[in-house]
Amino acid sequence: MANLPEWLTRGPRVAESVAAIGNAYGTTSARAGIQSPWTTGQLQKLVWSDIFGLETQWITRAEALTIPAVFKARAVLLSIIADKVLYALRSGERVDPQPVWLAWTPGQLSPWQRMANTVDDLIFYGWSLWKRTNGSRGEILSAVRVPFEWWEFDAEGNVLLRDEAGEYQPVAPADVILIPGPSAGLLEYATRTLRGAARLETSWSNRAASPIPAIDLHETTMSGITPEEAQDVVNEWAAARQDPNGATAFTPYNIEARALGNVSADLFIEGRNATRIDVANFFNLPAQLLDGSLSTASLTYSTQEGRRNDVLDYGIPYWIRPIESRLSQDDVVPHGQSVGFDFGPVISTVQPPTIVVPD
Repeated sequence: MANLPEWLTRGPRVAESVAAIGNAYGTTSARAGIQSPWTTGQLQKLVWSDIFGLETQWITRAEALTIPAVFKARAVLLSIIADKVLYALRSGERVDPQPVWLAWTPGQLSPWQRMANTVDDLIFYGWSLWKRTNGSRGEILSAVRVPFEWWEFDAEGNVLLRDEAGEYQPVAPADVILIPGPSAGLLEYATRTLRGAARLETSWSNRAASPIPAIDLHETTMSGITPEEAQDVVNEWAAARQDPNGATAFTPYNIEARALGNVSADLFIEGRNATRIDVANFFNLPAQLLDGSLSTASLTYSTQEGRRNDVLDYGIPYWIRPIESRLSQDDVVPHGQSVGFDFGPVISTVQPPTIVVPD
């Protein structure tokens, strides 16, 4: 693979503008100010529930993290990736000395936090941004991750940073590193699944508070009760059901308490396990890693070694290769160098082919 044409393996030698990168890869609609790659024009976003009376499927990162499977999948990725040191290579050998900024960050947030937050950005939003401090020759002295809510794209795809006054101002491409992820992020593609999972979490929690079936307080005789009075009766009954002694109740002669449906945990057990499988697919991780029900473990679960291989061979490279590829571009490291994670023998690092560097 030696002496391949340079354009097959490297980006342009001159740093591309951030706008060009944003337009080439597309942007995500997960946050106001950032648009979907399939959006054309500048049509104003509308609230569907206001127009059609339908509940929208959008979900926030904070809501998504209340879903146990999402929290676990994110924790798995961060625990494997965030503590791995970045290193620079040339022709398959580590350069000496190593760029200091790869393993060091200024201030109180460590390189672990920088990488953990970067992976988090790619998981949920599909983009992450680092602010760089440059030396007199344009070399990087330090790089820190910019919180996602502190920056956005403008209509042309340029990056805008929020200043101290809360206003978004253009930033020079040479002062930032824009990292595109492997997809547009969970908040773009997985909203329906995440919204359903959130509803399921709410449903089983509510059922746990009132574990007996839904009740119809059926009026057996005409009593002339007003809707307001009926609502008061319903509220009192609902409150009584959540009492420790709520299994016993009294109804007057003209009201019959009718149970609707049966008490069944199948929906919650099977539904929550199915959610884990769906979430695992969106994270590109083995479903077993998210600790679903063990009732059929002997039939469906692989060995620990097989599970480990699936994670390291398929799951982790999906998330780290976009970061390595972006940091290997010529606007980040000198031409002919590349950047990779130090996983040691755990993950086989795919070295780039030898590149003929012109004098």
